Amino acid sequence: MSVLKRAIERWFSSRSPLTDRSLLSNRNIYIIPSRAGWLLAGVLLVMLLTAINYQNSLIFGLCFWVGSVFAVVIWHTWRNLASIELSVSEEVSGFVGGTVQIPTDVMAKDARFHHSIELLWRESEAKVSFDLDSALKTERLPFSSLHRGWNRTPKLEIRTQYPLGILTAWSVVQLKHPVLGYPKPIFDVLPAQYAGEGDDEFDQDAQPQKLQPGSDFYSLMPYVEGDSLSKVDWKRYAKTEELVTKEFIMPSSDDRWLREDDFANLDTETRLSALAGWVIRWTEEQKTFGLVLSGQDIGPDNGVLHQNNCLRALALFEANQ
Repeated sequence: MSVLKRAIERWFSSRSPLTDRSLLSNRNIYIIPSRAGWLLAGVLLVMLLTAINYQNSLIFGLCFWVGSVFAVVIWHTWRNLASIELSVSEEVSGFVGGTVQIPTDVMAKDARFHHSIELLWRESEAKVSFDLDSALKTERLPFSSLHRGWNRTPKLEIRTQYPLGILTAWSVVQLKHPVLGYPKPIFDVLPAQYAGEGDDEFDQDAQPQKLQPGSDFYSLMPYVEGDSLSKVDWKRYAKTEELVTKEFIMPSSDDRWLREDDFANLDTETRLSALAGWVIRWTEEQKTFGLVLSGQDIGPDNGVLHQNNCLRALALFEANQ
């Protein structure tokens, strides 16, 4: 049975290749009777045998009339899916082990109204139902099988049983949804050299110390013999006859650095998870920080955009090696 199922999936894949958008047409729409349709077909068969056996014209007429309705419904059910286009929407990101809502843009390329459409993953019970006109709609389905890096979503199935529910028309689509998995953050891991010490110790050491000499004016100090005459405030001396010197320092920095090497004692995934935890923590504390990875440095910054850039670098870490 599994061999047959794999063969069917390969056949579907050959007719619906991986793409950014897919237009439903007679090439990729399939139709079979629903449970109610099979029951109706069985009743029609019994009616036909009865009519043949008893040579009853009324039963023949009823049987052919219901059969003709069945045939017309095949066309309407197929037409309810035809000319619908599905395409990928914006990039989605989430943490490993979490659930994200994957958006899919759905639009009817004709001017008709499409009724009772269902969209679902082939490997999941989650589904959304909607009606569709010519306006673009974005439908979202939950996806929980996230791993770090770019994720490939399951095949999408779109189907309908409109108008009578006796037939099911469906199509299988493979869309290249851009889904990025961030490392699952760990918030209680310190670098090996800080094991047994508090978080504040690492937080403090990650911040560079102030540099003393520099070019930014800091304050005026009383003149001391030996001070450079170039630093004497001569304008002040002309007014007050008081000798003072200008003191200059380098601007202080609140920048902190997260370095991959600080967690070198951990395996790759745990190391990235620990870095992700510190990225989130320092962002919540509105601290300015940078990230240093093998082959990639992200300069000091703060805010949600900087957090997303750092998490993206962690998610694609192996791709950057």
